[in-house]
Amino acid sequence: MTGQSTVGQSGTTHLDGVRVVYVAAERSAGGVGAYSEVFADMLRRRVADFHEVRHPRPGTDTVTELRARRREIIELIDAADGRPVVVHGEFSGGSVESFWPTAGLERIRRGVLVSATVHDPPGLVWWPGRVAFLERRRFLNHAVHFPLRPLSRAIERRVVGARTLFAMSHAGARSLLRAYPDTTVRHAHMPVWSRGEVVAAPDRPKAVGLFGLVYRGKGFEHVERLRGVLPDDIAIRIAGRGTEALPGLDGVEILGGVDDADLPAYFSSVRALVVPYGTRSLYGEAFPGSSVVSDAIAHLTPVVCTGHGALGELRTEGGVLVVEEGGRTHEETVDALASAAAELVTSRDRLSAMGEALKEMREVREPDEVVRTYLDTWARALCRA
Repeated sequence: MTGQSTVGQSGTTHLDGVRVVYVAAERSAGGVGAYSEVFADMLRRRVADFHEVRHPRPGTDTVTELRARRREIIELIDAADGRPVVVHGEFSGGSVESFWPTAGLERIRRGVLVSATVHDPPGLVWWPGRVAFLERRRFLNHAVHFPLRPLSRAIERRVVGARTLFAMSHAGARSLLRAYPDTTVRHAHMPVWSRGEVVAAPDRPKAVGLFGLVYRGKGFEHVERLRGVLPDDIAIRIAGRGTEALPGLDGVEILGGVDDADLPAYFSSVRALVVPYGTRSLYGEAFPGSSVVSDAIAHLTPVVCTGHGALGELRTEGGVLVVEEGGRTHEETVDALASAAAELVTSRDRLSAMGEALKEMREVREPDEVVRTYLDTWARALCRA
């Protein structure tokens, strides 16, 4: 096997002669697509022989298109002329577009290392049969997948085999080890990068924010109750794709989707971000990393959140205030979030202290630190091979 992969004493990773094939959603395909664009840029600047295979949003591929993508990946592997190849995919709930085209590659081609970042652990895709036919027939999709959840997990376990999986939270990593005991699991933070300077939290307008893509479990349905509990002099500013369809309320400013370049201005307009996440799916608890919280960390914005899923492990971080849900109803949890946020935004000292803690959180999640985990892991695996 030609090509070299070494890990230097300083932690610098060398993948000289190694081809990396990155299989991921395109930029417009939601949060995972946006993440993959940044991750690809991180790799592109560090790997000389880097290739991307992009796919559309989840549920759009036919079986024919999945096979065509698999052939494209195999062609890239074969064109490496025997040099080591890393194939890395992004696996997320409902998306078979990276899952099936990478299945079994290590068994049919020598010198191929296959890994994946799992965005919604412990499931890899949750719905392994969700091609375009089932996406257009949502009732049938659930009728097939919900009663066959053990079969779905068995399929995922069979496909993943003994691969290396990456999770963006410690809770997610633990859940993957339980579900796929033959795998190697690594924890790698979701990368945090600032898109510009922001106003210090204590000097911002007296407001709290809700941010992100609107879908079940994100807590946007609680806006009216939050508004009723928060004091009238604390404004609510909401931004994110799909928020423009939310009903208007006095004291609530709805901005709709915002471009990346506008994020510093948005976060500079709120003293804290409220993250009222709850149960997202009947298929079981998931432990995804939160891109919303990552954006808040990047822009030094204190977070007030529930402990749902992987958010609970942030309770030890000084820049995040986790409101415990134990024994509370959904309404009582929302009331507690509003009370905690109101107390926080009126305290300059607490806002300042949390801002300093957020700077430390941002440093350990800086892209160079995050990508090193991937490069080191691949290099060590190739050295063992």
